[in-house]
Amino acid sequence: MPAVEFAIETGPGHSLQLQVQAAGRIIALPIDAGQAAQLGQALLAASVLCDPRCPPPPPGSTITTCRLPAIGWRVGAIEHGNLPVLDLRLVSGAELSILLTPRSALACGEQLQMTAKLALASEAEVQSEIPSAP
Repeated sequence: MPAVEFAIETGPGHSLQLQVQAAGRIIALPIDAGQAAQLGQALLAASVLCDPRCPPPPPGSTITTCRLPAIGWRVGAIEHGNLPVLDLRLVSGAELSILLTPRSALACGEQLQMTAKLALASEAEVQSEIPSAP
């Protein structure tokens, strides 16, 4: 397969161009921020769904989004402003770095903790319903 490279180039104002380089040519496609988000979401989903560790989607499937399974995470803060950062590593190896406000980081942590406790309680309930072997 020939090498293909992708980049986004900024223009005046908030304009963007998706640049696809292949076979010695560069194809520039103007896109807006919403289209960039849509493309990014689809590409991240494709990287996960087509990872060898996941069951392959049926041929001809259109991939637009999916739940992105994280296999690793870390938290920290950026030096300027001490803002919280959540870094996620996806199954595909893609990495996301999410900058949060202190208030949203607290709310996110509290919601994750509550959701995890509910999931663990449900899991324990299911395990207690499984009859033990005689």
